[in-house]
Amino acid sequence: MEIPEILEKTGLNQKEAIVYMALLELGTASVEAIAHKAGTKRPTTYLILDDLQKKGLATLVPRSKKILYMPESPDKIISDLNRKQELMKRFLPNLLAVYNEPKNKPQVLLYEGRQAVKDLYDKILESKEVDWFATIRDFLNVYPEYTSQLIAKTQRKEIKTREILTQNEADIGYAKTVPQSEFYQQRFSKKDEEFLTDNALYDGNVAFFSYEPHIFAVVIQSKTIYQSLKTLFNMAWTQAEPYEKVVKEYS
Repeated sequence: MEIPEILEKTGLNQKEAIVYMALLELGTASVEAIAHKAGTKRPTTYLILDDLQKKGLATLVPRSKKILYMPESPDKIISDLNRKQELMKRFLPNLLAVYNEPKNKPQVLLYEGRQAVKDLYDKILESKEVDWFATIRDFLNVYPEYTSQLIAKTQRKEIKTREILTQNEADIGYAKTVPQSEFYQQRFSKKDEEFLTDNALYDGNVAFFSYEPHIFAVVIQSKTIYQSLKTLFNMAWTQAEPYEKVVKEYS
């Protein structure tokens, strides 16, 4: 079995595996050199290198006059696999409990990669109501077009949205661009309280989004779990910092 095939089995797609191998063989190199070595087009290589950066397998050379990339150690792949394994071990009892519910057995769905997670966001846009407790910080860097679509749909009264955001610069900056209304309301967590994942409640589903070290989402389709978290969200909503207070404080 060739090394790129092995890399594919660890979670890289075919082109990522080829480009990463080319970068390993070249060491520090320009995009042109990497593209030539990998046999990929230059624009495509830029995108692949961007994905490899997000996975911790490639790094831009700092303070270089020319755009250069250097590879990170393959040990990162093992670390990531070990982290996933530990994560699954930790949450396996919870997932099994969901799986073994006697009635209306729920489903647990995993979305991996930028496009798959985008498809999930698009699906959430089609719901009638969604509650978020999240930070917009990482999300805006990957899906900048989503927020304008959400705002437009709330203004057309096609979807009702509540968000509990954190008090970081990105979240507050975004909140200032959102027209508050019956169909789009925002509040904030207390200072120094952070969400490490983005989380959504919609159509009887619970979605958890993560952006580090790579993009993925887990959706639990369970009305009982949804209702329990909905109750917790409503409790958090009543205790959250009002939009007007936070935005005024940072104006």
